[in-house]
Amino acid sequence: MPKKTLLSRDELDYIQQLLGNSLSSTILPAQSFRVDGGAAANNILAGLGRHAQLHLEAQFADQCLRFPLQLVEDEFHALHLELGAPSIFQLGEVQRPWRLILVQPLTLLHANGQPSELHIQQLSPAGALIETLGAPAPAQFNLWLPLPGQEPIELHGRRVRCLSSQLSAFRLEPLSNSQSERLRHFIFQQHRLQHPQLQQHCA
Repeated sequence: MPKKTLLSRDELDYIQQLLGNSLSSTILPAQSFRVDGGAAANNILAGLGRHAQLHLEAQFADQCLRFPLQLVEDEFHALHLELGAPSIFQLGEVQRPWRLILVQPLTLLHANGQPSELHIQQLSPAGALIETLGAPAPAQFNLWLPLPGQEPIELHGRRVRCLSSQLSAFRLEPLSNSQSERLRHFIFQQHRLQHPQLQQHCA
């Protein structure tokens, strides 16, 4: 019996366009398209969506992009597949989160909007390499990450090691789902700018 595809050619092309199109600097809306694999296939997908974590994975060179998928049923009982911002991993002997190396460091802000003495040099959803100016690195911090054209994200960090008198590695505490999604969107946007070859692969 021939295998029936769950996604049409147009839907697969749409996924590729998501990777190939430039991203806005603002919060991205959920990318969604309808899935129609027939009643039996849709029931299977709906069951998986309720009881499992689904994702779409793409590998480019030594990097892996893992897009979370969510199945949503509308009022007409049609299934729609929503793609979230991906987690990006560096492949190797040990898979680890990809770190965004910032060309222009981001200065963390106090709650009143004033700049702190902490400047992020590298950033991932789980950690950051931070330069401190004028004072030793704190054991922990509770500051705000400014994002272009968006509300800042509150970050809580705990120092895990000092690399020099001014550079320290911090582990970031888990964020809420919405804030984590915003941070992944920002990192993905910067990843796209630093790796334009991804657009060529997906064009």
